Amino acid sequence: MPELPAVIHVIAKLELGGAQRIAIETARKLKGYRNVLISGTGGLLDDEASSLKGVETHLLPTLRREIHPVADLLSFFAIGRLISRELAKGRDVVVHSHGSKAGVLARLAGRAAGASAVVHTIHGFAFHDYQPRIVKTFYLLAERSCARFCDRLIAVSRSTMHKGLKERIGVPGQYVVINPAILDEHLQRKDFDARTKKKELGIGESALVVGTVSCFKPQKAPLHFVEVAEIVHSAFSEVEFAMVGDGILMGDVRRAVSLKGLGGIFHLLGWRHDVAEVVDVFDVFLLTSLWEGLPMVHAEAMCRSKPIVATSVDGTPEVVIEGVNGFLAPPGDVKGLAEKVITLLKDDKLRKKMGETGKKMVSP
Repeated sequence: MPELPAVIHVIAKLELGGAQRIAIETARKLKGYRNVLISGTGGLLDDEASSLKGVETHLLPTLRREIHPVADLLSFFAIGRLISRELAKGRDVVVHSHGSKAGVLARLAGRAAGASAVVHTIHGFAFHDYQPRIVKTFYLLAERSCARFCDRLIAVSRSTMHKGLKERIGVPGQYVVINPAILDEHLQRKDFDARTKKKELGIGESALVVGTVSCFKPQKAPLHFVEVAEIVHSAFSEVEFAMVGDGILMGDVRRAVSLKGLGGIFHLLGWRHDVAEVVDVFDVFLLTSLWEGLPMVHAEAMCRSKPIVATSVDGTPEVVIEGVNGFLAPPGDVKGLAEKVITLLKDDKLRKKMGETGKKMVSP
């Protein structure tokens, strides 16, 4: 009997983010293949990944997001050895990488080892307009080079694909657009008492809630969320704010909340495993990103019938339609975002209409 073909999924770190969830769920649900998941260590989802049934998980201490020549070389060889092991058993091997850093190492290792196919999912590019020119150029050249070692480039949005082609990353025939999946926990609405959940989170029972789910890093601009909250609260006092997530800017966010006197109405909830239930108590979902691929959280908020206010970056306008299921503003336009949030908070019927429209857009 022939050996099952193997798919080796590679990602740099299994934090609680969209790319990480997609990597895990792809490995979990891909049937008819031997699934091997490779990641760095220190992620919130490490334990979940290690306990996946039918998936062989390898957590490499040397695999990390930051550029580190020695660790990167060790990771390259470790990934290559795992690919070669599967090939030696007579299997066809597909290498599927997620994220820029893992994408570079896995694509190079896959081609060097002679993998049957190499696929890379672009959740968003490492280069962006907020970097120094030399840094942006370095990442851009790396993406162009590695695209040559790839059979398929999966873009999470049409915008991501167009951006890649504009920057001469790959050729049209390599690309396919697949929007991020929606997890079952968001599609399956469970019965629970919203008042109890609000109490658990420390949110007032009668308060309207503006919330978000994101990693606290520069890309997501969490400090802009705090600035929006200050403007909204000054115009609409019956509102509280909730942020699910954590990251390198958590300390800055805490200080900003304190300096703006928002402590009593601002809830920093950290990473949680009950995200669907937390989102259910939001009245408006707000995301302040400076750049993106296509955030899973938009579709997840739509699943929970939440109107969205977001920045009009990259793939976001493909799912958040201005005036239909939410509102958009340019990245960095704190005042514009706040005005959109206030419009929704003041209009119960509009919130409900936009939320229901968004739900229909993503419902199976």
